[in-house]
Amino acid sequence: MPRYKHRKRKHNNHNKLNKTFLLLLLLILSAGELYFKYSHHEHLSVEQASSTKTNKLPNLFTGSMNQRLIEPRNATSASIEQTLLEKNFSGTVLVFQHGQVILNKAYGWKDQAKRIRNTVNTQYCIGSVQKGQTAYLIMQAVKSGKLFLDQKLSAFYPQISNSENISIKDMLNMSSGLRIDEKKISALNTTDTKQILAETIRQTTVTPNAGYSYQPVNYVLLAGILEKVYQTDYNSLFDKLLKDPMKLKETSFYSETSKEQALSYLQDANGPVYAPTTVSSYADELGTGNIFMSAEDLYTYFYSLYKDQYLTSQERTELWHTYPGEEYASGIYNMKNKYHTRGVKARFETVVDFSKDGQNGIILLSNVWTQPKGYSDIVAHLYNKVVAGS
Repeated sequence: MPRYKHRKRKHNNHNKLNKTFLLLLLLILSAGELYFKYSHHEHLSVEQASSTKTNKLPNLFTGSMNQRLIEPRNATSASIEQTLLEKNFSGTVLVFQHGQVILNKAYGWKDQAKRIRNTVNTQYCIGSVQKGQTAYLIMQAVKSGKLFLDQKLSAFYPQISNSENISIKDMLNMSSGLRIDEKKISALNTTDTKQILAETIRQTTVTPNAGYSYQPVNYVLLAGILEKVYQTDYNSLFDKLLKDPMKLKETSFYSETSKEQALSYLQDANGPVYAPTTVSSYADELGTGNIFMSAEDLYTYFYSLYKDQYLTSQERTELWHTYPGEEYASGIYNMKNKYHTRGVKARFETVVDFSKDGQNGIILLSNVWTQPKGYSDIVAHLYNKVVAGS
């Protein structure tokens, strides 16, 4: 009997060991499966993140507003900030050096009455810098075979005098001789772009054999030509061919109700003074100056122009090609060692200087007119600091 009991105990212990072994085995297998799933998930996440990263434009910002704000990163950007603070600058400045953003910061009031400050998300009217974007849309039409740069204005608006001798390229370079009394267009006090275009065509005159002369009417008519060849309105075309493909999230046409667009002010002895601008005043700027953008979006736009999916090197060279003795072409001043563009509208000012390889530059957008001659000379000085420090 004792022997039997002894054997039974031994058997029970053996069963317990088997059960313990099986339990441990199951735990190990479960842990292994969980580890595999976790590791596999992490591996996919890394691959997806890597894929997302490579598909995005380099040097752009991601995440929240605070993450996108870039304080001065070196002596050059610190010096630029100090200069702007001394000038009582209000707006956003973005500086890039060697293709890397070294400063992206906002200053001053977006809405002084409501005590809302400018941020890196704030949108400002870019004024005539938009002419370059209209020119880009023209080149997209050329790429798709809808237009030719040597095509004559008479193909679209034969009623305009001398139109048979004026090419699309002449208009892009503002060497067409076209003129208009802009006050007559403003007097329409309308937001109807068809009416604005019709009156523009009716009021346009021409100076034969004229060279370069900065006349916005060229770009109003180019916007009209785009509407004709695409059979859609300019705003929709802008969104479809430029804003959406370039993934511009802080770009919009003027809106009285926009919370993203800054108000603009005139600086006097008592501080900034706000004076509203009419909706019709912005509507008059068809294709020439009614777009609002953040500094980051404007940077993304210019960066995109250096990518083959938007413009090849040959297309960009052709678009920005100037006539002999001139500097202006397609919204850009092609200067000796840099490109320059500037826009002023309703006390907003945008100035952009960048190197011809697109690697160094400064983008300044202001909503307070504080400098007697604007910021163009100041930005040129600051750009030289960027280049000198590169």
